[in-house]
Amino acid sequence: MSTNNNSEIQTMLPIFGQSFMEDHAKSLVTNPKIALVELIANSWDAGANRVAITWPLESMPDIIAIEDDGTGMTHEEFKTRWYEFNYNRKDRQGAQVTFPDDNQKSNRTAFGRSGKGRHSMFCFSNQYQVETWREGTCNIYQVERTQGSANVPYTIKLISRKSKVGHGTRLSTELTKANWFEVLEVKDLIGSKFVVDPVFHIFVNSEQVMMENLSELKTESIKIEGIGIVKVSSIGSERGRTARQHGVAWWVNNRLVGEPSWQGFDEQRYLDGRTTEAHRRTFIVQADFLIDEVMEDWSDFNKGIKFNATRDAVSKYITKELLYLFKDVHKENKIQVIQENSKILRTLTPTSRMQIGKYIDQIQERMPTIQQTILSNTVAVLSRLEQARTGYMLLEQLAKLNVNDLDSLAGILRDWSVQEAMVVLDELGRRMELIESLQKLCDNPSSNELHQLHPLFEKGLWIFGPEYESLQFMSNRTLTTVINELLNKQGLKAKYSALRPDFVALPDSTISVFSLNSFDKSSEVSGYEKILILELKKGGSHITENEMWQAKKYATELRKTGKIEAKTKIVTFVLGSFVDAGAQEEMKIGEFTDIYARTFSIILQKAQARTFNLKTKIEELKQGELTDPDMEKVVSSKQLDLHY
Repeated sequence: MSTNNNSEIQTMLPIFGQSFMEDHAKSLVTNPKIALVELIANSWDAGANRVAITWPLESMPDIIAIEDDGTGMTHEEFKTRWYEFNYNRKDRQGAQVTFPDDNQKSNRTAFGRSGKGRHSMFCFSNQYQVETWREGTCNIYQVERTQGSANVPYTIKLISRKSKVGHGTRLSTELTKANWFEVLEVKDLIGSKFVVDPVFHIFVNSEQVMMENLSELKTESIKIEGIGIVKVSSIGSERGRTARQHGVAWWVNNRLVGEPSWQGFDEQRYLDGRTTEAHRRTFIVQADFLIDEVMEDWSDFNKGIKFNATRDAVSKYITKELLYLFKDVHKENKIQVIQENSKILRTLTPTSRMQIGKYIDQIQERMPTIQQTILSNTVAVLSRLEQARTGYMLLEQLAKLNVNDLDSLAGILRDWSVQEAMVVLDELGRRMELIESLQKLCDNPSSNELHQLHPLFEKGLWIFGPEYESLQFMSNRTLTTVINELLNKQGLKAKYSALRPDFVALPDSTISVFSLNSFDKSSEVSGYEKILILELKKGGSHITENEMWQAKKYATELRKTGKIEAKTKIVTFVLGSFVDAGAQEEMKIGEFTDIYARTFSIILQKAQARTFNLKTKIEELKQGELTDPDMEKVVSSKQLDLHY
C-alpha cells in the first residue's frame, strides 16, 4: 500500500544539453564572420550612429569588443530581451529603428526578428560582459554558457551598477576560441555586408570602415506583379571593391544576404566564376520587400512564393543583360567554330546546317562563357549525327538540357552514341506517325472504331500517362467478356469481332480493357494492380452524363465478379468528339475508381505535348527560313580553304 508524501512531489524542469546553443542559434555561434556581422546589425537596430570594434591584432588571447552609441537598455529592458528565448523584436519594438534623442536619425528598418543575434558573442568565448547604459545608469552583466547538461543553457548575473551619462551598449570578451581572423579581413567583411548610411559609421581599431555605396549605381526597376519593385544594377570592374565580389549580390534593407555568386538560386549558373568575364561584372539586386524571407543568419533566403517570383524575374533580366554584353563575343565564337568544322559542315544540307547554327546560339545563351574547344567539339559531334540522319531527336534533347557546367555537358555528349540516337529517333518517329493517323480518323464520322481507331489507341496507351508505357499493360480478354455480358443483359447489341475478340463492338462505340498484373513478395502474380477501360465513340458523337454512368457500371460489374481486388485501381476513359457540360467533371467512385470524359482533340493535344510538340515545331520550321546566315556566309567562303 502506497502513501502520498507531499514533500516528495517536485516540479521537474527540462534539461538543456551541451549542444543546445549550436542547434538553437546555429551559424550565429559557430561562424565568426556571421557572428560579427550580426553583432553590428544589433547596433544598427539600436539606433546607433557609431560602432567601435576592438579586434586583436593576433590570435593570442586578447579582448574583443563591440561598442555603440545606440539607445542602450534599462535593467528591465535588458531582462526582457536577454532572458527571453526567441524574443520577437518586431512585435515588441516595431519594424522601424528607434533612435536616441541626440542621435542623427535616418530611415532605418531593423534587421532583428528572432532575438538569436544576441547569442553571437558565444562564437568567440563561453562568457562575455554586457555593459549598457541610459537615463544616467549603467548596468554591467556577466553572461556565461553552462557546461554539460543543465536546467538553463546560460546564466546572467548583474555584477555592478554605476552612474554614467549618455546611452549605448558594449559587449566584450577575451577571445579564447579559434575563431580569430585578420584585421584586414574584418574590415573587408564589414564593408561588403553593409551599405553606406550617412549617419551610421563603423570603426575597427579606431579606423573607419568604408562600406558599399549603392546609391551611385544606375539601376533598372523590375516590377514583380502583386509583390513589389526590385532594383537591379550592373557594374563593371572599374567600380573597385564591389566588382571584386563578382557575381549576383542580393541586398535587403541595406544588408547583403549570403555571398555574391554566379550560381543562381535555381541551380543554373549564369557564368563560370573562374573566367575573366565573370571577374569583370557584378549584378546588385535590391529587394527590401523580401525581408520576411531572409534566414535568421542572413546566409540565404527561405524559398517562399515571394522569393521564387522575384528570383525568376531577376534571372530573366540578368540572362538578357548577359546575352547583350556577350553579343559580339558570341558572334566571333560562332564564326570560329564554324570555320574549324567547315569541312564536315559543307557536306550537310542547308536545313541541317541551320539546325546546328541555332544550337550554337542556344548553347552560348545558356553558357555565355563556354570554352571555345568544348563548343567546337560539340559542333563536330552534332555534324556527325546530322550526317548519319539519326540525330534529330538527340538534337532536340540537347537543346532542352539545363547545362550546369562544362564537365556535365561534355559527359552528356560522351555518353550518347549514334546507335542510341537511332533507337530514340525511331520510337519518336512511330509516335509522331501514330498522332498523325489519329488526327485523320478521330473526328471523322465514317471512321471504323473497331478496325481503325481502336488498334491505334491500343498502340498509343502512352498518351494517357507514363504508367501505361509498360509492355506488361496488355489487353485483357477475360475482363472484356464481363463487360460484354453486362451490355447483353442490358439489351444492348454488343458483339465480338472474329479478328479482335478482345474488343466489344456497339453500334456507336468500341470498348476494350487493359490490365497490369500485381506481384507478391515471391514475384508471383497476385492479381491486378491497375485496370484501364477505354471506350471510343464514333466521330462527331457527344459524351453525356448517360455515357459516364454507363462507364461507372463497367467498373462496378468488374468488381462484382470477384476477379479483381478491392484496392485494384480502375481508370476509365470515354472518348468522343464533344463532351457535354454535365459530363466534364471527373467521376470518382470511392478511392480506387476514376472515370474521365475527354474529347479526341484534348487527347491529341496531350499526345503532342508528350512528344515535345516536335511535330508542330518541324512544321513551323518548314514554313520559316531554312538557313542560318552566319553558317552559310562562312561555309560558302572560298577563303576557308586557307585555314587548312
